[in-house]
Amino acid sequence: MRVIIPRLALSLAIGLFGTILQAQEFIGGNFMLRAPMDEPKHYCLDLDGYASTIDTGAPPIVHSCKEGWWRDGTYKVDYPQPGQIYLPDFDLCLEATSLQDNAAFKLDACSDASLQKFNFREDQKVELRSDSADKFCLAVGEESGRTGANLRRTTRVASCDDTDEKYTQWILPREGAVYPAVDHERVIAQEGQGGPGGARGAPGGAPRRGPQGHLYVGACSPCHGKSGEGYAGEQSPKISGQEDWYLSRQLAGFVADYRGAHDNERWAKQMNFHVKDFTQAQLDSFVTYIGTLEDAPSEPSIEADEVRGQQLYAATCSACHGENGMGNAELNSPRLAGMTDWYMVTALQKFRAGLRGHQPDDTYGLQMTPFAKALPDEQSLLDVVAYINTLSPNP
Repeated sequence: MRVIIPRLALSLAIGLFGTILQAQEFIGGNFMLRAPMDEPKHYCLDLDGYASTIDTGAPPIVHSCKEGWWRDGTYKVDYPQPGQIYLPDFDLCLEATSLQDNAAFKLDACSDASLQKFNFREDQKVELRSDSADKFCLAVGEESGRTGANLRRTTRVASCDDTDEKYTQWILPREGAVYPAVDHERVIAQEGQGGPGGARGAPGGAPRRGPQGHLYVGACSPCHGKSGEGYAGEQSPKISGQEDWYLSRQLAGFVADYRGAHDNERWAKQMNFHVKDFTQAQLDSFVTYIGTLEDAPSEPSIEADEVRGQQLYAATCSACHGENGMGNAELNSPRLAGMTDWYMVTALQKFRAGLRGHQPDDTYGLQMTPFAKALPDEQSLLDVVAYINTLSPNP
């Protein structure tokens, strides 16, 4: 048997169980500015862009804090060496470009470079190590800018002694770190009044649009692809070709918190956070637009025992999803044929582990859970999905 599964959460060693392992091993957290200033969600260290558009070559920024683990917002300190600030998903460290006021920061390969070494002081300032009498710290810019419904500021080198502490004090991403509670009433009031970030959109509440015009291009394609083909590197499945009623139901689940609300479900938690930036009309427009995208079958990445998989599929899956894997709207069972195989494996694993289909409001997730658990072993997940890969989405 040969198994080919994309990186991070998808290798058999850590991928299929990655969301579970995150509950046991500290992978990092938000590097948060202590003072909220004009952002009730606080500011956290971040990168320009998101998902497939992240630019690690641009100077790091601070951005409205996001719940969960994000590739560009999950940091560790004192790793891989004491005094370093590390971005695990990119294997890069924070580095100052020079020891002078208003110098920039950048990300670079972790090394013994002196400008990558910091003192994490008791007064919550992050000081660059040097023998100079003048002490310089990690700070943020005095002016904020808008990114959709969120705010951002630049990062900079600034005098530790002469800069207002609200720009230089941080809550570090250490295991057991206590972050301030978000003032949700202030967030709702601010966004509802078209305050910083506007009302769920661009300045003035207008939709955030990509270069091709539709909101989907700017909001969804960095993770799911311009054609809805999905990106394994972002743990985002193919969505083109999926039934509109199923897509709408999943978006509703994220909005209602019965999808992506589990603390150990890293990637779904990102989606849970992301969809709440949009109105219901905008979410509906995503589904309509996805229906116009080319439906190219997803490239198979899993090879296993198709014969055993066919037997398992017939006994466990076909009654709801159909003999051809095209789903059944009357039974609320989505299409499987031609969709992303590694995502189906991880979804089955989540149903079996209680990370999905455990919320009382998730009627159809609860319906799916006993069938996922009926598969006899972990190998059976690969076998049944390998068989699904043989089904044609265009019979």
